[in-house]
Amino acid sequence: MKTLFLKDMRYRQARVVLTALGITVLISLILLLGGIMNGMRIQARQYVESTGADIWISAEGSGGAFIGFSMVVEEYMAFLNAAQGLTPDSASPLVFAQARPIVRGKSTKAIVVGYKLGKLGGPKQVLRKEGQAEGRMFTPSNFEDYRPEDPVPYEVVVDEKMGLEIGERITLGNEKVKVVGKAESRMFVLDTPLLFMDVRIAQKLLLGNTPHVNMMIAKTDANEQPRQVSAGLDALETIEVRTLKQTLRDIIAYYVDEPMKAVQFLRVMLWLAAGILVGMITYVTMLEKTQEIGVLKAIGASDYYVMGLLLKQVVLISAVGVVLGLILSYVFAAAAPIFVAINFVESIIVVCISFVVCCGSGYLAARKAIAVDPMIAFRGEI
Repeated sequence: MKTLFLKDMRYRQARVVLTALGITVLISLILLLGGIMNGMRIQARQYVESTGADIWISAEGSGGAFIGFSMVVEEYMAFLNAAQGLTPDSASPLVFAQARPIVRGKSTKAIVVGYKLGKLGGPKQVLRKEGQAEGRMFTPSNFEDYRPEDPVPYEVVVDEKMGLEIGERITLGNEKVKVVGKAESRMFVLDTPLLFMDVRIAQKLLLGNTPHVNMMIAKTDANEQPRQVSAGLDALETIEVRTLKQTLRDIIAYYVDEPMKAVQFLRVMLWLAAGILVGMITYVTMLEKTQEIGVLKAIGASDYYVMGLLLKQVVLISAVGVVLGLILSYVFAAAAPIFVAINFVESIIVVCISFVVCCGSGYLAARKAIAVDPMIAFRGEI
């Protein structure tokens, strides 16, 4: 009698397998959607944190360095090099703009990062593998100030994951730009690669050869609090200033949380779908078991005993489904065409919630089944 529920599951093997498979797919989708959002958050942080800056300065009224339209003139920001609370000469111009370079004859997405070599905003050296440098850094501009005639070569350091070779040329704007080095991968949201180049080249290619940059970034003194320094600079009312923490919060809210609200809603709907799936299949299965339930009750089986048999099936099917879904989600994440980072702790929480939802639905269906009068159930009626 202890294995009666297993024998019944073998008798209805196809339905059991399909139920477990349905739960597996739904759990995998729930975890993958969460992994995509988590991956986007990680990528949103990577570049910003790698710059070494903790003060981000944009044009007044822009709404922030990354989420609004900001144009400032670098030379007008010279006072930042001696501003109180900032590390001397740490203020660095930065061009950060989306672009559509032509790579090997195909238009692709990318973000151009224009900065001064040796300053904040980008890598100071190229990637090294097995002790060998992957090319070299781009040739920097000759002058500290903006000069349209500055003869800087069109060179770029690309993200290693772009798969480009040293010496290849890509088209950006109307110019051919030579790949001279590779940088450690710090892709932006949704696997958008970064193209690092001298700020003057970025101004020529993207900003019509003007002295504007998107933002200025700087580092606070070791003994200063970024929030206090930021508030002091923001009080000037000519610029908008954010700390690193505020900038990251703005980026994640703008690039991840707002666009992915529908995905969050979809995850909730998938949870409900998993619960409804188990409940519906369990309920239909119970309808087919009315005679078995009638026989069990007729020979003296209690409601508690019958409920136990039914719940064992539900728990086993749900457990198999959520565990397989957990495993399958990691397999899918590794094979996904975009960066997916499934958080293990979050995945355990999702699995536990999904398991409870599935078992809860099965429990409600089982209660409906045992509430049937034994004589009616024995005749196979509902």
